[in-house]
Amino acid sequence: MNILILRVSSIGDVIHTLPAIFLIKKLNPHAKISWIVQEKAACILKDQDFLENVWVIPDKFLKIQKWPETIKIIKEIKKYKWDAILDFQGIMKTSIFLFFLKGPKYGFDYKNSRMGLTSYFTTDQMTPEYKNIIQKNLALTSYMLKKYNKNNYIQTPNIESLKKDFRLNISEERKTAVKNWLKKNNIKKFIALTPNTTWTSKEWPTENWKYLFDYLNKINKYSIVLIGKDFGKQAYELSKDIKEKNLNFFIAPNWNLLTTSYLISKTELFIAPDTGLLHMADFLNKKTIGIFGPTLVKKHGPFFNQANIKNAIQIKCSYLYKRSHTKNKFIKNKNCMYNLTPENLFVKIKQILNFG
Repeated sequence: MNILILRVSSIGDVIHTLPAIFLIKKLNPHAKISWIVQEKAACILKDQDFLENVWVIPDKFLKIQKWPETIKIIKEIKKYKWDAILDFQGIMKTSIFLFFLKGPKYGFDYKNSRMGLTSYFTTDQMTPEYKNIIQKNLALTSYMLKKYNKNNYIQTPNIESLKKDFRLNISEERKTAVKNWLKKNNIKKFIALTPNTTWTSKEWPTENWKYLFDYLNKINKYSIVLIGKDFGKQAYELSKDIKEKNLNFFIAPNWNLLTTSYLISKTELFIAPDTGLLHMADFLNKKTIGIFGPTLVKKHGPFFNQANIKNAIQIKCSYLYKRSHTKNKFIKNKNCMYNLTPENLFVKIKQILNFG
């Protein structure tokens, strides 16, 4: 069985789709699965033995200057005969590939596609029943497998059974880099955090992070590791604050996503807003505190670890799924994210890690 996955972005979206791959492999171990993904999330998928091919397209592949490269990739993909093409996003970016490729094309119906009109580019649409986006992806996968097997009975494994197969292949070289860095800095037990996220509306205010850092700096039992200094404005600003105040924190090196995921696998607790690394931590079954405001934690938050579901924080927000609260995100009475205080977050951290 030859399967093509369309989930071109973002990092969080890619991580939310990984369980669907493991479902296919569990029910059809000999399936050959390939993936089309943009550069920014490709590192997670490259060199993974559960994937046959990974076609990496430019991050802004719709721009005219990127067309030659994109067309070249499409021509390569067209050489393959696909038994199933799965569009997990239903956006214009994925519909472009559907238009050029041949084979059974599976996606969500008009109401459940990100852009309803894109459902017309698929040959088989389904209406998923779900609460979390991961359930939605698993539903589409189960639907495809059932159709491929001519509606013969397929027993879909439960999540706990499926979780046993979750893994990412990380080279010994990457692992050694993380281990050596931890050893060099005498980091044993540590709390990791990143403030970076894609929408300004999802950001917990920088000044709140700074107040939280003052609390965390008094902890002796755990080291504190900041991730993301080199790929996010907030983390960069906070790294400068750490140096200016001479806080006893550690700033993670500029590793790629796969190496960073190994660092996350070593942490005692990971704290972040709605961002790809938060979803990675949950996928790796690490303790997390997710901070959610304009996105719904039930739909986009932790799914695999029951404690993470319980510990995620949903801030009441009147700007649901808006990329900004107001033109000025620093107006406190307009930005719902200020409603989570550093004091309350620190209390939750102490409760989870059980220290006074």
